[in-house]
Amino acid sequence: MIKLLYIDLFCGAGGTSTGVENARYADEQCAKVVACVNHDANAIASHAANHPDALHFTEDIRTLELSPLVAHVERMKKIYPDALVVLWASLEC
Repeated sequence: MIKLLYIDLFCGAGGTSTGVENARYADEQCAKVVACVNHDANAIASHAANHPDALHFTEDIRTLELSPLVAHVERMKKIYPDALVVLWASLEC
């Protein structure tokens, strides 16, 4: 059962996201990456290939228009109403 919805900032090619998606509790997936942001188009392309279900933003997080992200998280909360939202920020390159 999904208990955590992750937004992965500075997502790169997706190493952290892969770890999140592989997390298990009682042999069930407990976390899901629902969105990610990175300014580098190559990183986003790699991340999208590895995590096609996540919403991808090729943007600088300082100028990211948040309304599409907020709307997406609201949709995910309807699917996973008991899940908490985690905003993860890896190191900036």
